[in-house]
Amino acid sequence: MRIRLYLAQYLTNYVVAKLPSYSIRHLWYRRVLGVRIGQGSALLMGLYLYVPGRSNRGHPGITIGAHTVINRQCCLDGRGGLRIGDNVSLSPGVWLLTDQHDINDPEFREQLAPIAIGDYAFLGSRALVLPGVTIGEGAVVAAGAVVTADVPPYTVVGGVPARPIGTRSRDLRYTMRHDKHLFE
Repeated sequence: MRIRLYLAQYLTNYVVAKLPSYSIRHLWYRRVLGVRIGQGSALLMGLYLYVPGRSNRGHPGITIGAHTVINRQCCLDGRGGLRIGDNVSLSPGVWLLTDQHDINDPEFREQLAPIAIGDYAFLGSRALVLPGVTIGEGAVVAAGAVVTADVPPYTVVGGVPARPIGTRSRDLRYTMRHDKHLFE
């Protein structure tokens, strides 16, 4: 069973993620990995996915809402559970990590904790979100920020570690759309 998981993860990240077809990539992510992808969402080429196995076997996995755009070179870690809301925009190179090690544990054990990203959130390029973090509805994470704690709704955070630097309008009504060109 473990060999199949490693093989699926290898094929996902080094073959499927490079295919210039939304349909094939999305079909693989849904059917083989059990990723839930909402209507109108776009997962661009070059993603790296960590998967726990199919989510219907007791693993939380990855759930992506409707009309969400996940750009190139993003890393989505579903081992601890990852939920991304509707109309979310992840810029290129965003990393969402749900797994870390306890540095004080004599066995250096893994610690899994879910990440939740609310509707209308926007994460700038190369932002990093660590295990157990919730990013509220409409929140913005500036490019290069390292998010170690929850981000309240409609709050703009930036820096290392990320701290509040502003607020965002609560009047958000847009629908994210991404033209599905052949080579995306």
